[in-house]
Amino acid sequence: MIRFFAAVLILLAALCISATAQDVALAQKSVVKDALSYGLVVDNSGSFRTLLDKVIAAVSDVVEENQAEDEAFLVTFVDTPKIVLRQDFTYKKSELHDAAQNMFVEGGQTAILDAVKSAADYLEQNAKPDPGRMRALVLVTDGEDRASETKMEDLLKILKAGNIRVFVIAMSDGKVITKIIDRLAKETGGAVVTPKRGTDVSAAAKQIALAMRTK
Repeated sequence: MIRFFAAVLILLAALCISATAQDVALAQKSVVKDALSYGLVVDNSGSFRTLLDKVIAAVSDVVEENQAEDEAFLVTFVDTPKIVLRQDFTYKKSELHDAAQNMFVEGGQTAILDAVKSAADYLEQNAKPDPGRMRALVLVTDGEDRASETKMEDLLKILKAGNIRVFVIAMSDGKVITKIIDRLAKETGGAVVTPKRGTDVSAAAKQIALAMRTK
């Protein structure tokens, strides 16, 4: 009887190892090495006053995962007049890090959809046209849109036509408003990550960086 149970345990262990190896193999197959063109679209409204250091850290952690052929740009936004291209497309991580460090919080009514549209237009007009190059936007926000003129349906058409996926790092010192960000991510094939604590920010950023390369 003891020998029987020992044999069963060995068999179960072998099956677990096999399943784990299979999961790893599938994960590796889903991650592509194609170059990436993406934009960082970062909420700088007053609600981020106490979170600015974490926002900067999140942006910097995403950038740090860039590969040699990747290009990225940085847009900050509050209301529509305060949508600003802080750093145009660059392969240099240092330029993106500097732009992130220079972000600052301003007052105004947040316009998420207008900012995403502005970033999508820039991406469409300026991204490298290499075959296979992937396109994405990384949106950092609490999800509360108070002033956009852009309609969700119109924005989704632009994003889908440009094969632009939206990935969201949802952050708030209160409650994240999920309606807009969930739809942007879901309908473009992106994802939403919500770090719960300061220590989760780096992990969330790396998760988004990996997700952008996953088909």
